[in-house]
Amino acid sequence: MIWLVIVATLLIRGVVVEQNAYCQDSPGASPPEGAAASEVDQDQVRQLTEDLRSDQFTIRELASERIFVMGHTVLPMLRDCRRKSSDVEQIDRLDHIIEALAEQDLETRIHNFLKGGDADLDNWPEVEKWFGDSPRVRELFVDLYREHPYLVESLGGTPQQLSIGLSRVRRTLIERGVGAREMPQRIDLLALLLPMSEPNFDAGPQYDAIVVTILQSYQANDLRNDVAFSKPFMRMMAGWMTDSDINVREQVLRLALQWKMDIGLNLALETLKTNPDPILLCRCIQTISRQGNRDHLVLLSHYVNDPTVVFRGRYRGISSGEVQVGDVAAAAIAVLSSVPVTQIGFAEPAEHEVFGIIFEELVVPQKAIPEPDNGTEKEDASDGKKADQPDEQPAEFVPPGFGVQPRTIEEIQELRRQNERRAAARIEIHAKAMALVPEDDTRLPAQSPEAQSPEKS
Repeated sequence: MIWLVIVATLLIRGVVVEQNAYCQDSPGASPPEGAAASEVDQDQVRQLTEDLRSDQFTIRELASERIFVMGHTVLPMLRDCRRKSSDVEQIDRLDHIIEALAEQDLETRIHNFLKGGDADLDNWPEVEKWFGDSPRVRELFVDLYREHPYLVESLGGTPQQLSIGLSRVRRTLIERGVGAREMPQRIDLLALLLPMSEPNFDAGPQYDAIVVTILQSYQANDLRNDVAFSKPFMRMMAGWMTDSDINVREQVLRLALQWKMDIGLNLALETLKTNPDPILLCRCIQTISRQGNRDHLVLLSHYVNDPTVVFRGRYRGISSGEVQVGDVAAAAIAVLSSVPVTQIGFAEPAEHEVFGIIFEELVVPQKAIPEPDNGTEKEDASDGKKADQPDEQPAEFVPPGFGVQPRTIEEIQELRRQNERRAAARIEIHAKAMALVPEDDTRLPAQSPEAQSPEKS
């Protein structure tokens, strides 16, 4: 038993001697812990990283310890080595060292950074180029650094790296339950917009949809109301809007109107070239009514005769009926001509200070249609009044799906007459709108009428 203790003691001493010899003689040995970062020899770092793949466990362990003692100043070299390495053992040790050094030094660097010290946080210039350098901006960057570190690391990288960074942001939002359990924050919006603002990088429509959703939260979009961030944030938003996917363009145009961003006009004109669906088409017309001018009257006139229904109002007296693309175009022409929409025949005002017009509120009234004159005065079957007395709006019949179903032939005929009256009023409204449009084409914008005119099915 005594001999076993002696052997064990000798073995332990042998290991200690080997460690001391390695520390003193190995070309990869690092300088003392108190050595300045600038004094660390790159050749020493390279040798130590090579020792991480040594066949001897002791050498690998000592190399790990010595690299860790060097501190965060060697992180760039370690990351570079990690990218180039194909050795499993070396990669595993580098991953642990890099993670430990980053965590150990992060709080110290953040403290110095917030105090106005050297900006040695990764990819700070990628945020600084947008927002400049100020205490508020530094605080924002630290929040971004803490919440979305992988995204920060990807900034300024390749499209593949940016895609990976965005996917990690999306995963983080899902894990936090953003939208379901938690409201999105401004830092989440910034984490999406920064990589999407990189030139020659297409994030894809799914991220445009996420941005649109997050923008519905005041906590996320209050950057535009913050003096320190407003101007650069709006520039970033304008770039994103310009490149936004057509599937979210309707929401983007509405947002441009809501935020009074002049980019909405050019975006609407460009969108019209794509022959958009009716709802998006009306949003483009609405944007032009607010941000355009009389130069766009001829362009809008191409849509006045479009009968496509874009909105069906609930049946409530004279405010019932449907809104067609042509109605929206007619109202937009009136607004750009400084003519109230009621003056061209709509039953109620629909102008809006921010949106130009609210096309869902356009109301086409019923026009009294006189009966043929056969020498005797005939009474209107629906209200018992003479046909030449259009003083009052005729009573409205509630059609199927909105209340009492028509049960008699008379009720069905009344519904038909109401539709005819509204169609007659619509013809007059559209004609009055077209009368406001210049007869010549000199005011037509640069794009041709053929390019602007929607295809009819």
